[in-house]
Amino acid sequence: MRVRRGGSFGRLWSSMMAGYLGDALLWTAAPLLAVRLTQDPFAVSAISAASYLPWLLCGVAAGVAADRFDRRRLLGATNLARAAVLVAAAALVAAGRMPVWGLVALIFVVGVLETLVEEANQALLPRVVDVAGRDAANSRVAAGTQVAQGLVAPSAAAALLALATVAPFLVSGAAFAVAGGLALLLPRATGPAEASSTRTAEDGFFRQLDDGARFLWRDRPLRTLLVVTTGSATCLTLAQAALVVFLVRTLRVPDATVGLFLAVGALGSVAASVLLARVVRRVGRPWVMAGSAVLCGPLLVVTGLAPASVAGVVVAALAFAGMTLGVTVWNSLSASVRQRRVPDEQLGRVSGTWRTVCWVLVPLVTLVGGVLSRIDLRLPLVLGGGLATVLAALTARPVARAVGAAEDAPAAAPVDDGTSGEPELVGAAP
Repeated sequence: MRVRRGGSFGRLWSSMMAGYLGDALLWTAAPLLAVRLTQDPFAVSAISAASYLPWLLCGVAAGVAADRFDRRRLLGATNLARAAVLVAAAALVAAGRMPVWGLVALIFVVGVLETLVEEANQALLPRVVDVAGRDAANSRVAAGTQVAQGLVAPSAAAALLALATVAPFLVSGAAFAVAGGLALLLPRATGPAEASSTRTAEDGFFRQLDDGARFLWRDRPLRTLLVVTTGSATCLTLAQAALVVFLVRTLRVPDATVGLFLAVGALGSVAASVLLARVVRRVGRPWVMAGSAVLCGPLLVVTGLAPASVAGVVVAALAFAGMTLGVTVWNSLSASVRQRRVPDEQLGRVSGTWRTVCWVLVPLVTLVGGVLSRIDLRLPLVLGGGLATVLAALTARPVARAVGAAEDAPAAAPVDDGTSGEPELVGAAP
């Protein structure tokens, strides 16, 4: 993987991982704390829904902001703002004044700031990694995310909660502060290019809100991938709406070892990051993407049907690991396709529109999963996994064709940033 000298990608990756760890600690601790405050699985699922709702409301605007403003400063400021919010939340938790719906509100506020962080991250990455290295870079980011969310955070959050109820919130805030500090240490050249900045300023904020949608609608390969990604995200979210409750109450996984189950799942993402570039070279990106989608649904069904025994928990954990491998492969390669086909000055808003469309039904589906879990905690996994399987089987060939067409786009061209004496690598439009 070729990256800009001076460790720009390493610094960006470290900032992203610190932020993802902070997110993961919060997302893990909040449901665990909610289980202590209420026995209603619907209330627990509301926390998950609140983490997606900001993308529906703010995703496109966050993408525009990433294209209009200095991405380095935007990334630093929003991470530091998240740290401040977590400090305030920790004070409420310490005082015993944090109700379950207060946790929902906290997740929502942090999620709004997360939309800005994510769009800045996504728009910065193509500027520090060339086209040939983006599959590997995106898989490293996806794997790091899964490790933070599935390997480190669950065990750490449970241990911190056992130490003190306030501890996960303080540590999460500290991780956000580290992410913000690392972002501000990135080279100034990783901000928007001068031409991009001038163009976006002339267009106006509100005019740009529909730019991402227009670009995605006119680009047939991206439009196909967006439709399939949206359907898959909806099905997989339905399946996992009350996963933690399912593990504890149906599979009888002790609270202290829920993190171990999720850690096994994270290993699938690590395997994807190690093997992805090699498999793509041998098999080809089109069929690797199509195959990764087909993999996820059946494995979630297996997870949902696993018996409440030691052997059943092992089978469920391995199936869940296979599912995370498939998700990591899909997300990594679809990000590479977007970065190849979208101009640098539009990447933020296109990415914001992509996420908004993909997650438009996720908050509602998460709540539906919570309602279904009241009937049977296995039902969301079996139904969501089954629907994902049908969708993947029906769309495998269109996905392969769309990715093959995207491969015909010209490679990104290096653009001299004029500050360091070496090229700053940016995406280029087809």
